[in-house]
Amino acid sequence: MKNFKNAGHALRISIQSAKGGVGKSTISMNLSLALAEIGKKVILLDRDSIGFSSKLSGIEKPGLLSSVVDGIDFKAMSVLRYKKGLIKVIKLTGDGPRFKDDLSALKESDELQRKFVSTYRSIITSSPHDYFIIDNPSLITNNNELAKLEVNLYAELFPSVEPKRIYVTTNSIRAVEDTVNYMVRAERSFSIGSALGFCINMVPPGYQDEAKEIVEDVVSKYNLKLGVVIEFNEEIYQYSDELIKMPILSQVRRLASTLDKGSGEGKITI
Repeated sequence: MKNFKNAGHALRISIQSAKGGVGKSTISMNLSLALAEIGKKVILLDRDSIGFSSKLSGIEKPGLLSSVVDGIDFKAMSVLRYKKGLIKVIKLTGDGPRFKDDLSALKESDELQRKFVSTYRSIITSSPHDYFIIDNPSLITNNNELAKLEVNLYAELFPSVEPKRIYVTTNSIRAVEDTVNYMVRAERSFSIGSALGFCINMVPPGYQDEAKEIVEDVVSKYNLKLGVVIEFNEEIYQYSDELIKMPILSQVRRLASTLDKGSGEGKITI
């Protein structure tokens, strides 16, 4: 497997899960903080219909999709300076149940599509970034039309950046199985990029070794690059304060360091 980070190029990482409540949004935010801590410029794209990452970033305005459909100026973006780096949070959706109607309106109007494309290009290229982290809804695949549109637009702007994906689950056997099955289906659907890693989150005390064995087995079987085991942390569980006040988990800090250093052919478990 090739190195997952090429010098001089940004790294795009999509955080994905088979179900809600596994900490996908928390990991997206935590990883963004950990990368900013080491001086990186990060774009955190909130592609989840709930908009949790946007909410913790202080964004209350309609997301890009809703703004385009309603014909209003896009203002759902927040720039957060953190330690040595910077996080630009962009709310793509996150306006609740109107998502399906908004997406239908976008599909039916060439004018709205042109507006969406031009606005997306403008905000993504307005400043440089080292990392592009995506917080997704559950079970997202390339069949999601908005996700397909967004990733293709990004690929046009940054053709040298190969999209990578990290799949997140809890440690229950059923959850792991469901996530592996989802990962296999999702990877078959994506036309560009590849799965980078598998993460078991919120592992209770005493189950770390078991979780590590499961992660290593998945990483080996599906030829992934990274395995991550994150212990349960009471302070961050159901965290709802400001993003920049969120404690950085030690395993996520190690993940950020590993991503930034890149690696050769070996597989890594964190």
